[in-house]
Amino acid sequence: MSSTLGSARIFYSVDEFPEPVATAVKGEVPAWLSGSLMRTGPGKFEVGKEAYRYWFDGLGIVYKFNIKDGNVTYQSRYLETEAYREAMKAQRIVLSEYGTMAYPDPCKNIFARFFSYFLPPSMSDNDLVNTFPMSDEFYCVNETYRWTKLDPRTLDTVGQIDLTKYIAVNAMTAHPHHELDGTVYNMGSSYSYTTGCQYNIVRFSPLDRQKCGPDATVLENASIVATIPASHSYSASYYHSFGMTPNYFVFIEQPLYMNIPKILLAKIQDVGVTECFDWYADLPCRFVVVRRKDGEIVSTKFIADSFFCFHHINTYEEDGHLVLDLCCFEDAKIIKALYLWHLRRPDEEKSFPSPQCRRYCLPLTLAEDEEVNNNTVKLSYTTATACLQQDRSLYCQPEYLTQIERGFELPTVNYTKFNGKPYRYFYGTGLAGAFTDTMFKMDLKTKKLLMWREKHCYGSELIFVPSPDGVEEDDGVLLATVINVRDDKGAFLLVLDGKTFTELGRAEVPAHVGVGYGLHGCYVPEAKPGEILGKF
Repeated sequence: MSSTLGSARIFYSVDEFPEPVATAVKGEVPAWLSGSLMRTGPGKFEVGKEAYRYWFDGLGIVYKFNIKDGNVTYQSRYLETEAYREAMKAQRIVLSEYGTMAYPDPCKNIFARFFSYFLPPSMSDNDLVNTFPMSDEFYCVNETYRWTKLDPRTLDTVGQIDLTKYIAVNAMTAHPHHELDGTVYNMGSSYSYTTGCQYNIVRFSPLDRQKCGPDATVLENASIVATIPASHSYSASYYHSFGMTPNYFVFIEQPLYMNIPKILLAKIQDVGVTECFDWYADLPCRFVVVRRKDGEIVSTKFIADSFFCFHHINTYEEDGHLVLDLCCFEDAKIIKALYLWHLRRPDEEKSFPSPQCRRYCLPLTLAEDEEVNNNTVKLSYTTATACLQQDRSLYCQPEYLTQIERGFELPTVNYTKFNGKPYRYFYGTGLAGAFTDTMFKMDLKTKKLLMWREKHCYGSELIFVPSPDGVEEDDGVLLATVINVRDDKGAFLLVLDGKTFTELGRAEVPAHVGVGYGLHGCYVPEAKPGEILGKF
C-alpha cells in the first residue's frame, strides 16, 4: 500500500510478531525508561471470505514496546479470545461485534438457522479497547462483562473472564481509575426487570497475594460502592469513561440511549449494535455527583445542553467546586464515522466531527438565598457558568479550553501525580480530515499550545511517563506509537520531552513488521526480580 492512501492505510489487517523484534533507535531514549508500553487495538478485519464493517470490530491484538537501557524491542500477538478462536476455526465471523452482525452457521439445519435470527446477538469477548494491570494481574477489555487475562511478559492469553461471576453488571467501561495503593474503580451498567437500568460504581480492592494464595484473583475483591438509577428505567445511556477526585465520582448521563427493541431485531435487520442507539438532541446531559465516603448522590441536579463525550481529560476539586475537563462532540455522529468504508477513503474525501475541549464547573454548595439565574461559579479563572433555575437545578455552560482547527481527542495527563487534582497540562491527538495526524500539549494557564507533526505520520494516544526525579508536572516523557504510511516505511515508538514537546528519539520498527493503530494502553515499569509486574 502506498502513501497515496494516507490515513486509510492504518485501517487494514496486520500480522502478529510474537517474538521480540529489534528496532533502530534514532536520537535518544532516556536511560531511566525501563518498562513496556502496552496497547490493544483491532488487528484483523477479514476472516475467510467475510469482513468486519466497523473499526472496533477487528479481532483484537496486543502490542508491546519493551524499553531497557536505551534499546527497544517490539512484539505483538492476537488475543486468544473466543471471538478469535471460533472465527479462525470456522473461517467466518462467529460473534457479533459493534458494527458487524454474525450470521447463523450455514451447516445448521434450516429451522435452527431461522430461529437464531430472533435471538439477541451474543456478547463478544473481543477485548481490543484497553489493557491495564490490577494488583499483579493484567487484563485486556472492551465494554462488556467479558475480559481477557494476559501474561504481559509473553503476551500469552491465560484466561477468559466473566465479570458477572464476581459482580452484578452487564457492561463495564474500558477506562478504570487507579489509586496508588492498588485500588481500582470502574463503572458498569446493570439491567433487570425489577430495578430497570442502573449505573454502578465498582471498587476492586488490591489483592494481597501472600495472604490469598496463588489461585486467588483481584476480581474476587469487587464490590459495588454506589448505584445511580437511570433517568429512563428501560434505556441506558452510553458512556465510555467517568471522573474521580479524592472525594467524589462524577458520571455523565448523555442523551445517547440504547434501544432494546432495535438490539433484539438487529440480526433480522442486518445491523450492528452501533445502529441500536438513539440520539436525543433535545435532552440535556446530566452530571451526577456521588460522594465517595458513603456512596450517596449529591442532591443538586446539574444539567447542560446535549453533547457526546468519549473521554474525560481530568476532574478535580477546588474551592467548593468540581471542575470537569472533557473532550466533547456536538452530537454522536462520530460513531457513524468509524465504519471502515469511511475510514478507508482518501483523506480529502472524508471528514470527522471536531471534538472540543470543554470545562464544566459544578458548585457543590448553594446558598439558600441564591437568586434564580445567578451564576453560582465563583472560580475567577474560568468563564464556565452554572446558573440557578426555578427548580433549584443548575444549568451549566462550558468554557472552551482550546481554539484550534483540528479537534482534540485521546487526552492524557500526568496521571500518577495529577489525576483528580488541580493540574496545568494535558496532551492529546488532533482529529481532522487526515485522522490523528497531529499531537498536542496544552498549557491551561497560558493557553499555549505546542504541536508535533510529521508528514505521512499518524500518532496514537500519548502516554505520559513521569521522570523518577521530576519536580514539575511536565517533567517526564510522552510515548506514542506512530504509523508512517510513506512507501517502504514502517511504524515507530516516538519519545517526546514532556516539557518542550520536542522529539527526544524514536525506535523504528522494520518496515516488513506490521504495526496496527492501537486504541488505548498503559506504560508498565519493569518488574523487580520475583515480581510479576512493576508498580503501575
